[in-house]
Amino acid sequence: MNYLILTFQSTHHVLKAERVLLSKHIKLEIIPTPKEVSSECGMSIRINPHVTNRFTLSEILADANLEFNIFEKPM
Repeated sequence: MNYLILTFQSTHHVLKAERVLLSKHIKLEIIPTPKEVSSECGMSIRINPHVTNRFTLSEILADANLEFNIFEKPM
């Protein structure tokens, strides 16, 4: 199964994104950022794509003024 990995520029942005997504009842996990994905910040958010899709995530996080990248990765 592939998961969506959301990366951010800082831990502060990860925690803000967590609050925003949880307020929308989106289940997520905070994980160490996989090295092959990014080295910007040591924390990322992992979401099962069956919970929500890229488009919805992008809209929610853009509305919260968060810059991020989305990667799809098998886990």
